[in-house]
Amino acid sequence: MDIQKYVSEGLIAFIPVYVDMKGNCTLLYTFHDKAYVDKNLRSVLNLLAKYFFLDLKESRKYLGGLLNIKNLVPIPFNKENIFIPVKIRKPYFKNDGATGYININSIDKLERQESKTLIYLKGNHKILCLNSLETANKHVKNGHIVKKLIESNRGYSCTIRENISFYNEYDKPATKGDIALLRKEITDIRSVFY
Repeated sequence: MDIQKYVSEGLIAFIPVYVDMKGNCTLLYTFHDKAYVDKNLRSVLNLLAKYFFLDLKESRKYLGGLLNIKNLVPIPFNKENIFIPVKIRKPYFKNDGATGYININSIDKLERQESKTLIYLKGNHKILCLNSLETANKHVKNGHIVKKLIESNRGYSCTIRENISFYNEYDKPATKGDIALLRKEITDIRSVFY
């Protein structure tokens, strides 16, 4: 599965689905299309985290502490890709994924559908979630809090991928002067310890 393809097409949501003869799969929504992939949601989430250089466990721990929640913490892959959790289906068995993720920047509006919530997304997509409208609004609010935290850059740096220009700047051949300076610094450090 080429996760970069879906990110470049504008990934706006990914939800767990059951597909006949394949089982537990994931439905990916982009701005213009949707596609089924033969991986469960946890695998897709891990691929996205790897692509964006995000430690999911530490991110959830840190942001969960700030938001005072333990579960269903928004996932900030970068400033433009902050995904909120929503309950999509009832689990059939233990450890069966029931939660999907929606990019807060792609939400047009939320609408109550009896005890559920219909989420209208950009690209004329709709996703029905099992959360009440109040709970869905709370998840959206938490997502916006995380977004403001990242934009203010106070104590939380989202990913390395956003700062890739640093590596582009220093991804050049070393000159003799660079090597001489490095040798001098190593010699100075060694003299402190020996």
